[in-house]
Amino acid sequence: MAIARLLLTWIVVFVAVQGVPPAFAQDSDGDVVGGSTGIRAVRPDLQKSLPPPRRAAGRQTLEADPHEFVGSEELLDLLEQLTSIRPHLGWRHSTTVGERDAIAWVERKLAELGFLSAVGLTTERTPFRTFTGVEFWDTSVTLRRGNASFEAPADGAPGHRDLIDRARRFDSDGVFNDRQRDPVVVDGDPVFIRSADEIYALTPQQLAGRVAVVDYAVIDRSILGTTESVNRAWVLMEKRPAAVVMVTTYSNQSGQSHGSFAGDLSAYTWVDIETDIPVLSLRMEDLGDFGIDGWNDLEDVDEFRVTWDVDLFAPGDSEYLVARIPGRDSSRALVLGAHIDSPNTPGAFDNGSGSVALVQVARALDRARLVPPVDLYLAWFGSHERGLYGSSNFTANSSELLDRAIAMLQMDCLGHPLQGIVNQIWLETWSYNRYGDASIPWPEYLHGLASDRGIGTEVADLPYLVSDNSSFAGYDVPNINMIFMNPFAGEEVHFANHLHDPYDDMPLARLEGPAFEDMATILVSAAVHTAVDDPDLRVTPDPTRRALFVGSHTEGVHMSPSGLTEFGMTLAWEGFDVDMVPYGTTVTAADLDDTDLVVALPVHDYPTPEVDTSLYDESWTEDEIDALEDWVQAGGVLVLTNSAHRLKYINLAYDENEDWPDVNELADRFGIEYLDQVFTSDRVIADGDHPLVDGVVLVYFISGNALAFDAGSAQVLAAVGGSPALAVLEHGAGSVVVLSDLGMLGTNSDPPRNLRFWQNLARFAR
Repeated sequence: MAIARLLLTWIVVFVAVQGVPPAFAQDSDGDVVGGSTGIRAVRPDLQKSLPPPRRAAGRQTLEADPHEFVGSEELLDLLEQLTSIRPHLGWRHSTTVGERDAIAWVERKLAELGFLSAVGLTTERTPFRTFTGVEFWDTSVTLRRGNASFEAPADGAPGHRDLIDRARRFDSDGVFNDRQRDPVVVDGDPVFIRSADEIYALTPQQLAGRVAVVDYAVIDRSILGTTESVNRAWVLMEKRPAAVVMVTTYSNQSGQSHGSFAGDLSAYTWVDIETDIPVLSLRMEDLGDFGIDGWNDLEDVDEFRVTWDVDLFAPGDSEYLVARIPGRDSSRALVLGAHIDSPNTPGAFDNGSGSVALVQVARALDRARLVPPVDLYLAWFGSHERGLYGSSNFTANSSELLDRAIAMLQMDCLGHPLQGIVNQIWLETWSYNRYGDASIPWPEYLHGLASDRGIGTEVADLPYLVSDNSSFAGYDVPNINMIFMNPFAGEEVHFANHLHDPYDDMPLARLEGPAFEDMATILVSAAVHTAVDDPDLRVTPDPTRRALFVGSHTEGVHMSPSGLTEFGMTLAWEGFDVDMVPYGTTVTAADLDDTDLVVALPVHDYPTPEVDTSLYDESWTEDEIDALEDWVQAGGVLVLTNSAHRLKYINLAYDENEDWPDVNELADRFGIEYLDQVFTSDRVIADGDHPLVDGVVLVYFISGNALAFDAGSAQVLAAVGGSPALAVLEHGAGSVVVLSDLGMLGTNSDPPRNLRFWQNLARFAR
């Protein structure tokens, strides 16, 4: 869920645990874990006061009412089916067989819809790669007591999503990209650990050959904070037990551990030592059939067998599924979304609920025999939990659709709160407040739709990445994340709810049936009413210009408008339609027609020297270079960018980009050459009177990521120690703007420090 909500928290965590990070390796660690930023609690000034609710009398009459086909019982039945797919084979099922099986399950459900099939329902699965991936073949724990034994369902962990060395420690054979079934099996006497004192007091000799059975509360980041929990986990691992089994216990009380992040991004994710020690988690509640009802019973177990067979991949393979339901008006479209990379047990709330709600939207339309007013796209995004990969790839591949889209609404997700916390349905978006318009017409309109059906909602303007809806913000598509939570609970959202814990499952989901039905009802209302009522949902001017991001050879999908969100919003505010040539698609002269600004993204592919760069390699072709040069000569403005590292949203820099020299194949046509020299500073003084730096004092980039370049005949507008960092040159009737770092177009600050430069660039191109 809400992957980027934890970004600021993880950056702070990294500094606290590791000390000041290298400038190029800011570590969000779960990076987007599925989680919330430390700013997740909605400030009162971000909660919007709304006009009086619209009344149902103002709505257009429907041919049939699909709302009557939405019910909690059926939703929960579907959710039961979905969560039964490959249970307990890893949390957050990105890139796994479980993810693919879940998508296949959705396809089968859609294939049952006779009416929609007759009117043209189609589905398409689109594959893409992620930086890393994981597969859980076997993760189990067998307990032996006397002559009796019991195999308990257990979960493995995926490891770090962006740091190869840390990820490798969660591969059971330590080798990337193999699919051999070669489990590690550990048999050992248990050492039961219920306190920090025991962790520190135990010696390596006492743990040698034995299984450390740890009360998860002792290393629970949500309770202790990351620094202390990682310190404890680190000390334990340095004493090298044969295996570690973390045991969680259910609680619904604030301040008590309930297993938050035990299966993804536990404290062990940050332990930076070489180790081949299996780390699994299991629930105390799953041991009841073995006569275990608490720690006193558990400590009677004589022996533990841990089986661990997990393979990691770099890159990983994932996909997203899109269903198109043709509407009466195909010149416009509405997109409804959810992420399907984590609904298998545990994951009923996050986000099995959203995945099932989309299926129910299609079922309701089918039973009502209702053709939607405009093309309706239902999108199930894979690999959300690895960093919004599914929605970022979807937007990169869907420029034509996004130009037709009147809005996007996604559900992420249902939840069950701790005792004393009252959840509400929130509608979250990102306004153009920093450009002078704080209105959020799409959430306000949807608030009215919900009110018509007696459903209460709250709206919020959140100026940062929230979830998959945020991938649409950089393309100027009105977007909403719908979530059932309480932002004023005083707790981190995942801890305040049973999200990313072992109890995100059906028993708790059944307690939230009414809210589940309300959220599915809102999705149906949006599908059938929005285009008919035709509210004015965009606040930006009608585009009169076109900006094209060329990512033909940029596999790091976050290095696109989905990750350069506020730069894309700036372009939209200045009257540009923002489009994308996606990775793997050759840019042609036809793509450049009617385009005023082209941003050539850095050459980058996922294979790294730490794994294997020979898997494949990216580079510009002569035809592409010819097309871009001809376009500039005819009057276009081309922005050349580069990056010494792979970037993720909010300017997070990770592994080195060994492909950076390949940009020179394009740059050479304009007399530019990037050099093997990075700037360790993060800013440069702007110089000169060119419109690009009008009113700009400093230009900011990512320390350790900006590459110096030989500017040739270009006018240098900013330099570090005599080495150009920003330049512009005339080429034929057009211009080339040269940036030392793609990070100049991204930001991790509020407000964006390069906003004036972005505005100047847009106006210069316009």
